[in-house]
Amino acid sequence: MKKNILLQLFCLSFVLFSCSSDDDNGGVIQIPAVESAVLDIESGGSNEPNQVYIDLSTEETTVVRRDSWELGFVSAENRVVLNSSILVAAAKLEGIYDIDAVNNETSLENAMSLKTLNIDNFQTNEVKVTNVGELIAGLPIGYAMYGDLESGIYFTDNSTGDLDKTAIGDIATAEAEADVFVVSLGKEIPEDPAEQGSVKHTGDDRGFYKIKVFMDNNNYVLQYAALSADTHKEVVITKDEAYNFTAFSLKKDKEVNVEPTRESWDLNFTSVYSYYGSMGGMIAGLTYSDYMVHNIYNGVGVYMVLTEEPGEGEDAAPVPTGQPSYDEFSLQDVEESQLVYDDRTVIGSGWRDAFPASLKSDRYYIVKDADGNIYKLQFTALLSESKERGYPQIRYDLL
Repeated sequence: MKKNILLQLFCLSFVLFSCSSDDDNGGVIQIPAVESAVLDIESGGSNEPNQVYIDLSTEETTVVRRDSWELGFVSAENRVVLNSSILVAAAKLEGIYDIDAVNNETSLENAMSLKTLNIDNFQTNEVKVTNVGELIAGLPIGYAMYGDLESGIYFTDNSTGDLDKTAIGDIATAEAEADVFVVSLGKEIPEDPAEQGSVKHTGDDRGFYKIKVFMDNNNYVLQYAALSADTHKEVVITKDEAYNFTAFSLKKDKEVNVEPTRESWDLNFTSVYSYYGSMGGMIAGLTYSDYMVHNIYNGVGVYMVLTEEPGEGEDAAPVPTGQPSYDEFSLQDVEESQLVYDDRTVIGSGWRDAFPASLKSDRYYIVKDADGNIYKLQFTALLSESKERGYPQIRYDLL
């Protein structure tokens, strides 16, 4: 629920402009940060079709369809990231450089020894891959996805957002040195709503493409085509330092607007989040719903405050941790050493239970933005009034 804060800020800025002088602040108008807000996040319902970027200091949000892009071309480094919200994955065809010669039948230069999870008995099996067709059988993100974490083989970006651990990795500086990659375009967003209290965010496979990426001075050159094609398209993508990355849609053959400028958002309710990793000792392709990340690429830090811990024994009552409640928490309680700046998944989906769908009342979060504003933040809704999933709400207060 939006307040009339923007109108108030406009009025305040008008007063400041009328009263200021070059002697006071050089003519620069400083607009104060929002002090308190309750915000409905437009995830879009049980299919969670949207990614929502949030600027806490202005209460501004930017809503984009999460299937509007597949690749992100990073501005600060020579790196390409994948859209995890639609389950995009990518595998390098080591030593294969001719994109037009690659198809389902192409043999790999070196056979790959990989692992997969047998979903019938949840045991890990070995698999040997000798051609592209065999590789793409285990490329889509899911429990049976191919990879080998112990050997450093994974076909998704690292969950933390570490740009040194992307699926595509180092970008070649010349076309002749750029390996071809096969890309799984992930899953369609379903249209039929889920059952009450549940989510339905992954639909049909979106197919496979092949790409090559290399640098031309400080620009990216992207070559791409459907996996079965014998010709390709090429586009030059220019870095824009105002943004974390420039998004590109292989399906639509064009750059697309996704995130706001890097200084204009703190949190991204990305709705769906996927990666290859470990969960309860099981290594597989994992997908989460109701997911929020923070902008580690522009110096935003987050930590969680836990007010209760599980008691000993199955039916034991929760045990207080000694931390203040959300309402009692003040600036004096902030522990800046706890802020996490290098893992964007601190909030994740840990703010709710999935079965049954419900909020966790034992936690809230401390967020420090790039301007030094410190907020406390708590989720206050997961479901709509009709009990449909995909209607998150937060409240936050400037400390």
